[in-house]
Amino acid sequence: MHTETNFVQGEQGDEAVNWLWKEWANVLRVRNNGVPVVGFTWYSLTDQVDWDTALCENNGRVNRLGLFDLERRIRPVGEAYKKMIQDWREVLPTQSVCLRVPVVLPSEYNEQWARKNRQQAAQAHNVPTEPAVSDQGE
Repeated sequence: MHTETNFVQGEQGDEAVNWLWKEWANVLRVRNNGVPVVGFTWYSLTDQVDWDTALCENNGRVNRLGLFDLERRIRPVGEAYKKMIQDWREVLPTQSVCLRVPVVLPSEYNEQWARKNRQQAAQAHNVPTEPAVSDQGE
C-alpha cells in the first residue's frame, strides 16, 4: 500500500500533478516487479491549514496539498487522481490477486467459496493456490 503521498501545488500549478504521476509510475514499477500492491492514496482530501508547521503554530496558512481546496473546488491534482482511477480501475483488480474482493479472512480460508476463488485466481494468473508458508512452520 502506497499511502499518504502529496506535494504542494506550486506557482506553475502542475507540481502536484507531476508528483502524482511520478509516484504512480513507481507503484506500477514495483508492482510489475512482483510486489503486491493493494492501494494508492493521496493525502489529504482537502488542503491543510498550518500543515507546514506540523500544526504547532497557529499561522492560518493554507498549504495547497489536497485534492480539493478548502472551498471544495477540485484542484488539478484532484482531476489527475480522478483520471488515474478512471484509467486503471478495471485493470488493477484483474491483474492482482491482492485486490480481489471480498478479502478472505484467515478463519474463512478453507471455505468452499474461498477455495474456488483461489483456484480461479490461480488459473488466471498462473500462481499456486496454497500459501508459501505452511501452518506448521515448515
